[in-house]
Amino acid sequence: MNLFDRLLHRRLCNEQPADGGAAPAPSEPAAPDAEAPVPAGDQAKPEGDKPQPGTEGDKPQDDKPADGDKPKDEEQKQEGAPEKYEFTAGEGVDLDADALKDFEPVARDLNLTNEQAQKLVDAYPKILAGVQQRQTEAWQKQTEGWAETVKADKEIGGDKLTANLSAAQRALDQFGTPELKEYLNATGLGNHPDLVKTFVKIGKAMSEDGMVTGKESGQRSAAEVLYG
Repeated sequence: MNLFDRLLHRRLCNEQPADGGAAPAPSEPAAPDAEAPVPAGDQAKPEGDKPQPGTEGDKPQDDKPADGDKPKDEEQKQEGAPEKYEFTAGEGVDLDADALKDFEPVARDLNLTNEQAQKLVDAYPKILAGVQQRQTEAWQKQTEGWAETVKADKEIGGDKLTANLSAAQRALDQFGTPELKEYLNATGLGNHPDLVKTFVKIGKAMSEDGMVTGKESGQRSAAEVLYG
């Protein structure tokens, strides 16, 4: 038996006893294989890499604002409405005191600063002028539409228009005051179809009945022509 066989035989005898019991511990532990890889979990970790109890790494630090930082709500807070609004008129503009009295409570309710409220006061004349201009244009369009309606009316328009307008003019000259004539011309109400028809009827009645203002027999008064 050579040396290799003896060593193998001796090792087998140590690992497997003849009586079937547990093998006794070898007298000398086998040397670990230098080339065998060491499991990753068994590798020793450096002491410096392990978290130490009671250090700052245990709990996340709460984010605390620096002493110089201000909360966002304070940064976004606006000045708000003053105790008393002070408004100035723009060039060529006269402030309406009554309108400002109505405006100030609204500005205060909206918590407008004096500067913000002043911008609205400056914009008001331009807005008002635009509204008035559009209203004027709409009214002019309305009166022009009335005139076209009179011209196309079957009763007083068409070929009979000139004669009927002459009759209406006679009635207006007879009973209308200068102030009424000016008002009808300035406002455009003189084009209203119902008003024109009324003066046409009065003018024709004046020509047919020889109307006078007195109470002569056989003649109608102005009131009788107007109201029947």
